[in-house]
Amino acid sequence: MEHGHPGSASERRQRILEATERLLRRYGPAKTTVADIAREAEIAVGAVYLEFASKEAIVEELSQSQHRAVMAAMRAAAAGDDLPFCDRLRAVFDARARSFLELAGSGAHACDLVHCQSRAVKAAHARFLDEERALVRDLVARGTRAGELDAEDPELAARALLRAYASFSPPWLFEGPREEIEAMLYAVHQIVLHGLVSRQPKR
Repeated sequence: MEHGHPGSASERRQRILEATERLLRRYGPAKTTVADIAREAEIAVGAVYLEFASKEAIVEELSQSQHRAVMAAMRAAAAGDDLPFCDRLRAVFDARARSFLELAGSGAHACDLVHCQSRAVKAAHARFLDEERALVRDLVARGTRAGELDAEDPELAARALLRAYASFSPPWLFEGPREEIEAMLYAVHQIVLHGLVSRQPKR
């Protein structure tokens, strides 16, 4: 990938994204304006609009980037081919919770990039939910084919799992002490995933 020269469009775009992310973590999307972004990035307001059609477009790109990072952690957890599928599902939900909790510690409004009333954030989050469901559905289907899991309808099972783990995602994930959340997550693993394990002997 080519890097822009000083003052190039690619460098300017990156400066805008970095400046916006700093502001959003401090003040949130609602209280951040394009003028604020331009001031923080040390460029003219017009230069912001050369790169992005609106503040919402900047917020959406940043939100997508944050969601991609969470999804990458989940996919890495799912890739443990040496683990039973039940343990891989556990690792996926652990990775999701850990990624969101780490975000919560990076600024007063850092979590606004993954959960707030902004249409841009909601759009990015909706795409994340689709990818998340596809990942869990794939694991359940493969685990069932391997005889380790018991799910007649992997799509329904994936949706049910995600509903069961909903409180370990934004915004509810941010509403208690981390130690308590991790203990509750472990307890839910024991209750929910145990029920998905196949009782049929392997052939």
